[in-house]
Amino acid sequence: MTEANGFETLPLFPLPVVLFPGAVLPLHIFEERYKLMIGKVLEEERSFGVVFWDGESTSVAETGCIATIDTVKKLEDGRMNLVTTGLKRFRIVDVVQEQPYIVATIELLEEPATGEKANHLVDHITRTLKEILRLSSKLVDKDFEIQGSIPEDPLKLSYWVASNFYGSPNDQQELLEMCDTEDRLKEEYLVLDSARKHLAAKVSLKDALG
Repeated sequence: MTEANGFETLPLFPLPVVLFPGAVLPLHIFEERYKLMIGKVLEEERSFGVVFWDGESTSVAETGCIATIDTVKKLEDGRMNLVTTGLKRFRIVDVVQEQPYIVATIELLEEPATGEKANHLVDHITRTLKEILRLSSKLVDKDFEIQGSIPEDPLKLSYWVASNFYGSPNDQQELLEMCDTEDRLKEEYLVLDSARKHLAAKVSLKDALG
């Protein structure tokens, strides 16, 4: 539902994972409240929001990602298996309902245009990823390949790297909250380049030891 001020009202699904625009997220729906929520989402042909839930602090992040439902497989007792895709980032403005599931007023976050520096970072990150794969393959004597192609668009690449090459959801949440694509790419390049250097040192040691 879109309100007059441009905000939207959206049901939210708190999860211990971070969803990025363009990323695929399979979900198994089994709790009664979320069976109810997804049932209504499907009935109204709308989307829902995924927000990171931190189990340690038991807090819900204010920035999340809209999820669209691609496929639904209905199971016994109202359970469902979904395949969803991240669409756009949003910020929670106000919680308007807490039971049986959370509904919030949200504001979609704009994606600022990128410049030439972002394109240079795309080149650096692409080369670094390929070198990481080469070094990883050499280290374990097994060929590693990236599924699909590496995005060439700076914004899409920033989300793709964040979704595929970060293990900590807290770190991923920080990347999701970044408003500037160039800043996100810079942070990702630093992490990837550090991983590349670490792998290069291990491969050199392996070569030295024969």
